Order: sequence, then C-alpha cells, then structure tokens
Amino acid sequence: MTGRPSLTNRLTIIAAAAVTVVAVAVGILALLALHQTLISQTDRELQAIAAGPLSDLTPATAANIPPNPLDAQQDVRMQIRFPTGTITVPRASTPLPWTADDEAVASGARARSTYTADTDQGRFRVLTFTGPHGQTIQLARSLASADATVQRFGTLIAALIVAAAAVAAVAGRFVARAGLRPVGQLTAAATHVAETRDLSSPIPTAGHDEIARLGQAFNHMLTRLGDAQQQQRDLIEDAAHELRTPMASMRTNVEVLIHAGDRLTDGDRTALLSDLDLQSVELADLVANLVDLARSRTTDEPMTAVDLTELGESAISLAEAHFPQTRFRLHAPDTVTARVRPATLQRAMVNLLDNAAKFGAVGQTVELHLSTGPGASRTAHISVLDRNPVIPADERERVFHRFHRLDTSRAVAGSGLGLAIVAQAAAAHNGTATVTPRPGGGNRFQIAIPAT
Repeated sequence: MTGRPSLTNRLTIIAAAAVTVVAVAVGILALLALHQTLISQTDRELQAIAAGPLSDLTPATAANIPPNPLDAQQDVRMQIRFPTGTITVPRASTPLPWTADDEAVASGARARSTYTADTDQGRFRVLTFTGPHGQTIQLARSLASADATVQRFGTLIAALIVAAAAVAAVAGRFVARAGLRPVGQLTAAATHVAETRDLSSPIPTAGHDEIARLGQAFNHMLTRLGDAQQQQRDLIEDAAHELRTPMASMRTNVEVLIHAGDRLTDGDRTALLSDLDLQSVELADLVANLVDLARSRTTDEPMTAVDLTELGESAISLAEAHFPQTRFRLHAPDTVTARVRPATLQRAMVNLLDNAAKFGAVGQTVELHLSTGPGASRTAHISVLDRNPVIPADERERVFHRFHRLDTSRAVAGSGLGLAIVAQAAAAHNGTATVTPRPGGGNRFQIAIPAT
C-alpha cells in the first residue's frame, strides 16, 4: 500500500492541476472563438460573391460559367435551381446537397439560409438565396482551410498547455517548499523536543501570516511547558529540602523509641510521642502547602465574577476553625465584585488570616477589609490587619518568597509557604501582594486585583 503524498507533493499536484484546468478551458474557448471567426469570415465572403452578377444568370448561361466565377483560388462551388425545376451546375463543379433549408428559401419562406454541409468532398459552408428571376442560387465554400487552421492552432494550444502544466509544477513545488519551510522547522523543533526534552530552542518566526502564527503558538507552548517543567523541578527541590529536616527528626525519635524504649521513663516516652505527633502535624501541613502551591501554579479553575464578600465570609469561617481563640472581623461597607478563580483567591484569604492569627497573641482581633480603590481603573483591595510585630522594611518583599521565615517566627511551627501561595494567587489574577505597617502598630497585608 502506497503512503499518502507529502504536503509539498500535494501542493505541487494541485498547482499543476489548477493551471492545466484553466489552460484547457482557455484553449477550448480560444479554439471556439477562432472557429467562429473563420466561419463568419467565410460567410462574409460568400455574401460578397452573392452581391455580384450571379443574380442575372439564366439556364442557358449558367451551364457555361466556370465553377469559381470570381476567383479560382476561393474554391467556391455554385448550384442554381430555376423556378421550372431545372438544376444547373456550372461545368467542372460538384453538385451540392439540397436540404430543407434550401427548400425553405426556394418556396419563399425564407430570404436566405446559411449552414454547414458535410459532403463526400469535405465540409462546406453553404449560402442559399433567391435571385431576381426567381432562381435559387447556392454558393458553397470548402472549410478545409479553416479546419486546418483550427487544427494547427489546437496542436499549438495543446503544446502550450503541457508546457504551462510543467512550469506550474516546477513553480508550485518551489513555492510550496518556500512556504512550508517554517512547517519543516516546526517539525524539526517538535522532533527535537520529543527526543531530547529540551524546551529552550524556539523556532524563528517572521511576519503575521498563518505559518508565523503557528510558529508563535508553538513557541508559546514551549514557554509554557518550560515554565511547568521548571515549576516541577522547583517543587521537587523545595519538597526534598523542606521534608528532610522533619523526616530526620521523626526518624530519630522513632529510633529512640525502638532501641531505648524499655529504658525510658513514662515522662520521656510521653514527650517523644508528643514530639512525634507535633512533627506529623507539621509534616502534614508542609505537604498540604506544597500541594496548594503546585495547584495554584497549574490550576485550570475558570475565572468567575463573584462578590468578594461571600469569599471573605467563607475564609473567616475556615480561619475560625483553625484558630478558635482568635477573633476575626469582616469589614465590607459595599459590594466588591471581581472576576476571580474563587477557590484560589479564597485559599489566599485563609492563608493571610491564618498567618495573622498564628503569629499573634491569643485573643487578638484580626480584621479582613474588602474595598474598591479610587480612580477610573477600579481595583479590589483585600486587606488583613493584625497587631503583630511590624515586619522590617527589608523583609517586606522577601516574606512572600517560598520558605522564607523571619527570625522572630522560627519558634512557631509553619512551612514558610503560606505567603508564597498568597503572592502566587495575586499574580494569577494580574494583581499584587504587599505588606505595609499598620497605623498604631501591626501589619497590613493586602492583595490588589482588578475589580469589575
């Protein structure tokens, strides 16, 4: 079974076929036009002969005139039928057929008739008309010369069609190769990626046509795949780095219980088990945050227009379950709507509330403010206010980095990923995450995103 022709070959065949079809159509029209022109020319010549002295012929004089009364080179035949029924053919001439058209002229039904007749001597163009004495005169001229001219012209056109098809095939192949060169580059790039998994080799693009847009889309896909691959590496490296310490600590405590369990006092054993329980909680929290961080990077959650007040109420409910000894207050004086990924943004709100409660005093009040910024470009502000120690100016940007923790917060259990998830969620909504000092002491963590 033969394979399907390549795209280049298919385009070459299409180009050659299209040119051939057009050339054949033009050739046929040209042949028809030439044939009609020659017929019209013959008719005019016959009419010119008919306008001469032939109309005065009588039966006595008609038999003695030569077969070509005007020009021996014109190959004109003549036949005369008189009202008496006598048919006279000039000497050395050939009798012409008598048709219904001729009979119509002889009977007076028609003034004249012009038609093409096929005889044993070839094709003739016949003009039949009535003379002044009632005689019916037939003039006929051979179409052999006209037919030969049409045949020679047809042979020439056929040769030109073959030449045009060949030129079209060569030109079509050249144009197809030039036009499909970016497709070849795209194929080579895709093959390179498949074989090497190297996503850092975009293909060159130029222009704004379909091929260029295809290349740009492919390069965009490579960039997205490269980002996803880098995020995967970062996640694996971060997980390996952060899991090493709690896993080592848990392993040490387990080994102590295994090898020295019978020598431990009840108090020591209880302390070790409490440490293991705390470490397992920290480990679970770390894994959950790593999963949240990875999910927020690659989420396919659709954007939806929502009232941020509803998200804020849900976030406070979750934070109250995490920190029941902290009071949470929602301040939303008006409706604030925005197109967001609800689950992603709610997770960021919960992280801000949890962060404020985790590092604050027991019983403090954490406030969640929702508002719309002034100006023509509407911006939704999600602010969490606490009374915790003010974050130093040189740390206000770094606190949103993965696993970055302030020296004052190292005594508190945590993964160092909560604020990184907040920053990533803000970026996913074309927004920003910042922290500034709160008047009267404390911090204001704020997410600013476009509002609707």
